[in-house]
Amino acid sequence: MTVFDPSAVRLSRRRLLAGAAVTAGAVTAGAFAAAPLWAGPARAAAAKATLAYGSTGYTWAVPFVAEAAGTWAEAGFDLNTMEFESGRDSMQALLAGSADFSASTDTPVVFAVLQGLRPLILVNYSRYSRDMKIVVRKDAGIDPAKPASLKGRRIATRVGTSGQYMLAKYLEFAGLAQSDVEVVDLTPNNMTSALVRGDIDGFAWSSQSAVVAERQSGGKTAVMTQDGLEKFFQSHQLLLTTEKVVKEKPELVAGAIKALQAAERRIHADGGWADLIARRIHTPPKDILEATSEFTFQIAFDDRFLDDLVAEAEWAIAAGLAKRPAGDLRALFRGLIVDSPLKAVAPDRVTLT
Repeated sequence: MTVFDPSAVRLSRRRLLAGAAVTAGAVTAGAFAAAPLWAGPARAAAAKATLAYGSTGYTWAVPFVAEAAGTWAEAGFDLNTMEFESGRDSMQALLAGSADFSASTDTPVVFAVLQGLRPLILVNYSRYSRDMKIVVRKDAGIDPAKPASLKGRRIATRVGTSGQYMLAKYLEFAGLAQSDVEVVDLTPNNMTSALVRGDIDGFAWSSQSAVVAERQSGGKTAVMTQDGLEKFFQSHQLLLTTEKVVKEKPELVAGAIKALQAAERRIHADGGWADLIARRIHTPPKDILEATSEFTFQIAFDDRFLDDLVAEAEWAIAAGLAKRPAGDLRALFRGLIVDSPLKAVAPDRVTLT
């Protein structure tokens, strides 16, 4: 696993305290720091916490709404944030001790666990099957309606992320073997430019990247069909923490769940919730609503989640990307799901066996 590099942080800090947003440290051009909408009495003893995000996309809609609506502050947080290019990078910051929480999809967690690391899963707050897309050049001889036409192509993704796992499951969906395509490891920021130049035939990444690719290529890209993919692939969006935080900062654990629960309620009750985060992620509200129409925004732990973790681990092992650890995989992952704090406040949301 790559050693955490603090220079990779794009948004160095965002502090949310008692209804005010204060930017501390250097912020890159275009980064947005919006004052939370919640206002309340000053909290002299607010708990300090740091949350590391994997990119600035709508994948992290729930914690972003928590920021914008002020539910972190309402839960008693003095919150700083950091942003990275992927959930894998944000999780590395967490494991390196630079953050108390990180936002990640399930794939980086699976790879970390198979390497002997122990990120703890505190909240599973949303899931989707179709947000990750296979985007291809129209002149590459690929038929977007025929998944099997990817055979023999160069497809980029970020190795060790949900993009790679979705690509693997898409190939299974297409009836292809992993060896039927050449996987090119690229950062998300480089995928679109590589596709436009013709260095690759396609990439597997978010629907937001698909929109950017279509715009930058002048309409020369297309998205592969996904009808039926949900049977093969589901991605989970998670809030991770560490054993140290659970043991030494239980108030942060309880507060994080409270903040995200309030954000979930806001999303379901307010049809204009996307307005809260549009500037934060540089995406028009209508685009956010369209892209997340396939999302299930619900904080919960169920058996499908555990099944997906185990299936993903089995894929990584079979593909030669990780070694099989000792013991039972299901027991290993079950031991990393910290469900007791959620069960204490919402027992109906925890149905794990």
